[in-house]
Amino acid sequence: MLENWQQAPTINGTDCAEWQFGAKILQHIGDQFPDLRTAKVALVGIGADTDTIRKYLYQMAHPFNKFPIVDIGNLRNPTEETLLPVLRELLDSKIIPIVLSSESTHFTAQFKAYQDRFKKINLAIVDEKIAYHKDDFALLSVLRKNKKPKLGNLALIGYQGHLCPTDTIQYFQKKNYDCMRLGIAKGNMEEIEPAIRDANALYFNLSALKQVEAPGTYDNSPSGFTSEESCRVCHYAGMNDKLSSIGFYGYSKEKDQHDQTAKLIAQMVWYLLEGIYYRKKDFPVSTNRMTEYIVTLKDSDYDIVFWKSNKSGRWWMEVPDKKKKKNHLIPCTYEDYQLACKDELSGRLLNIMERFA
Repeated sequence: MLENWQQAPTINGTDCAEWQFGAKILQHIGDQFPDLRTAKVALVGIGADTDTIRKYLYQMAHPFNKFPIVDIGNLRNPTEETLLPVLRELLDSKIIPIVLSSESTHFTAQFKAYQDRFKKINLAIVDEKIAYHKDDFALLSVLRKNKKPKLGNLALIGYQGHLCPTDTIQYFQKKNYDCMRLGIAKGNMEEIEPAIRDANALYFNLSALKQVEAPGTYDNSPSGFTSEESCRVCHYAGMNDKLSSIGFYGYSKEKDQHDQTAKLIAQMVWYLLEGIYYRKKDFPVSTNRMTEYIVTLKDSDYDIVFWKSNKSGRWWMEVPDKKKKKNHLIPCTYEDYQLACKDELSGRLLNIMERFA
């Protein structure tokens, strides 16, 4: 791995105070590659622009005791061919890669790293557009063409209707994916959490941020997530026991006034790490240590079963898979349970039930 990486040249953690992030993280310095054997998370930089993000991340507090985080530096040759084996090795070692890149196309390597490891992958995308049009980076087109792993659930978070072709939106709605427009997401941030909680990987296009708060991104717009909202999304992602990789794509140092965007991305990474650090490890491989709630709907021939984690207070709904003749536990909210008690089901839960029908 060492030959493909170089240290971040402008960053020196030894200049940080003892309580700061830079003094605690394990760095790639010179020819000294950090020991990955005990690492939980690895920062993966692509391009020298990411050094600016590190600069501000390293100045932040480090309250993550006994939680080894490594910075393996910057990829010398930023291609899919060189990035892919690194991400595979990190995933195989149960290390969560956090990819920092200016290019959206590097997500292809992040997705392909799951090949031969998952039969199906659930993906969350935070973006202002649905990148499916022939003139755009055809992110979702890449996903459709890959037969392995197959795409399970897809959560499209924060897309803006005026930037997306109507037929494209309708296509994904017919697939019963979680399609959440920006206004809906901002109006009820709690609804984002269960969609992200079901994801194995997260793609965060930084153009989804509000331009006035994050000018240093490609193809940004006046509307978007604020700094507080984006940090909240990242904290939700970190808390997800299933999430094993995340990528932040589209940073432009050249367009970044006063390093404002780099500071925000550093904050987002920090809140992601905090979420990972405080994971409850209550992903329901079984329903032990969970409380069962059964709701009987009027004019229905079956009951709906909800489960609440005794550790985190998070909720799941039991959904029958008629094809495989088994039940799945799907993340939901307490509000979903309350609606069911009133003989109603939220649009998201109806879509999920249709998906497994």
